Amino acid sequence: MNQIKIYDVAGAAGVSLATVSRVLNHPEKVKPATREKIERIIKELGYKPNLNAKGLASSKSTTVAVVVPEIARSSIAEIVNGISDCAKRRGYLLRLFVTGKFTNAEEAQAVDHELWGEVYASGVDGVLYINDEMTIENEKSILECSVPVVLTNISSSSNDLPMVSLDYKKAAHEITKEMIKRGNKNIWLIKTIRTYVVNNLKEEGYLEAMKEAGLKPRVIEVPGKTELNELEYDKLIKEEGAPEVAIVVRDSMAVSLINVARLNHVNIPQDMQVIGFQNTRYAELSRPKLTCINTPIYEIGEKAMDLLTNLMETGNVENAKQYVKYDIVWRDSTK
Repeated sequence: MNQIKIYDVAGAAGVSLATVSRVLNHPEKVKPATREKIERIIKELGYKPNLNAKGLASSKSTTVAVVVPEIARSSIAEIVNGISDCAKRRGYLLRLFVTGKFTNAEEAQAVDHELWGEVYASGVDGVLYINDEMTIENEKSILECSVPVVLTNISSSSNDLPMVSLDYKKAAHEITKEMIKRGNKNIWLIKTIRTYVVNNLKEEGYLEAMKEAGLKPRVIEVPGKTELNELEYDKLIKEEGAPEVAIVVRDSMAVSLINVARLNHVNIPQDMQVIGFQNTRYAELSRPKLTCINTPIYEIGEKAMDLLTNLMETGNVENAKQYVKYDIVWRDSTK
């Protein structure tokens, strides 16, 4: 027999996952009639909440859920380091939820549904959401969540969602404008085929700067995986030649571009200048070393955990949307 899960209860009761979670964790916030109906269904289905050691319905678990798409990315690992250090200082434990990648909207919706069911069942006090493949369904689930949620290194058009991030649109606009000021006209932006919230913002900033200068933009989309990216780069350079400047949304993708360019006898930075957008360890390991927008990833994680803790403990904060400061680290991949 399959184990009954929280979304089974929600479906049988005709309510949202958040409402079931409130009955389990904060029953006083639910109307008596609704609460009694859900409690009856819980009993009938034999649902057993998977709470922590302190996990009585009215207790605090002092645990925070950290939702990530994958843990292989160096930027995500660094964010989690910042979160972890702050969590230790503030007395919270972390519980990691990895969504994994999905191939279509239907799969994304199913993953989202199951994810929030697991988050609610775990009895956490708050959520740090780092998955920047955010859809309308994701945003709706976050807005309905019965515990505080802070978007971490991503942003949303909703004013109701607390967030800590870089102003990626501003940063992309600034670096593009600077390279135009230096006399460059043929400037490309290289991004992933998959849709990521922050990459869309980078593209908006780039397009705005190119439009202001009366220049023709060129946005290149590549698969994201190194071996596939390199095939695309090789084809582009052979067919179109190298641009004066390539602004690349990820450092790993920028380093791959440099490697392919050099194999095609393109000198960096004399023939083509390359700029990354994270300042991860790849930037220092690259030859030549990679110029980057310096995204303070660790600080973003730390500040997000701090903001979430304040929300959990006080229920309100004055500045729920926070942008961290950034700078440009100039290295040998630009003139």
